[in-house]
Amino acid sequence: LLLGCVVAGSAVQASSQSWKRAVPFEQASSDAATAANAVLKQAGTEECLRGKLSNAIVQLSNSCDVAGLSSSVCLMASSIAGEENELSMGEMMTTSKQLLLMLEPSTTTP
Repeated sequence: LLLGCVVAGSAVQASSQSWKRAVPFEQASSDAATAANAVLKQAGTEECLRGKLSNAIVQLSNSCDVAGLSSSVCLMASSIAGEENELSMGEMMTTSKQLLLMLEPSTTTP
């Protein structure tokens, strides 16, 4: 099953107006888990998966910022969203595994 691929602007562009387009943390974490699972299942091209994961991480970072959360998953998302370099496929796999582990327990507590 191939998932559709829509890649919107870079992380820098997306994060510049984060307060205007942040979604609730629960939705952002759900979207991040969906993207991470797509990466782990390799459900698309590498470029598509990179865009999907990058966008989900920026969205998660924005949601954390707006909600004032500083959990480990928020710190990780913020760190990755601030990177200028693209993640390699290996880094995307590792990041996806870490994200899913961090999102598994209740991460809605600040």
